[in-house]
Amino acid sequence: MLLLLVLVLATVFVRQVRQVQGQAELAQIKSTLGALRTALVVAHLEATVATGRGNAQHAGMPAQRNPFLALASLPANYAGVATPEEMVALPGGSWVFDPVCACVGYHPMESDRLELPQGEQSLWFQISPPPGPLQLRAQMPYVWMGQVVD
Repeated sequence: MLLLLVLVLATVFVRQVRQVQGQAELAQIKSTLGALRTALVVAHLEATVATGRGNAQHAGMPAQRNPFLALASLPANYAGVATPEEMVALPGGSWVFDPVCACVGYHPMESDRLELPQGEQSLWFQISPPPGPLQLRAQMPYVWMGQVVD
């Protein structure tokens, strides 16, 4: 009887740990996206003020630049430039930039927490073109443990 109780408690504990890990990963994803979005807006404002023009695109600010380079410091889990095919080989928790599609990608640590469309293994966020500050928008509707990731 005691062994059964220990097994039940261990199972519940493991399940709760996985739940907390999933929530922590979601928080990290949202935090990184927020930092990237903020950095893009700040870079746009700096370029606008430096040129005195309303459109920073004319200030030599490329339309499809790597938003990670706008951060004060790169995240520890930033893996650099990669295509979707290369992204699959990276360790879980990696962020990348794909200059071909002007996208930011995230490869989850455990993809079972993420409700992805058929055949998808990563989250991808498109960089919107000017006018105005560059923005990140989810390429598809992503749901992480019941919460929308946008």
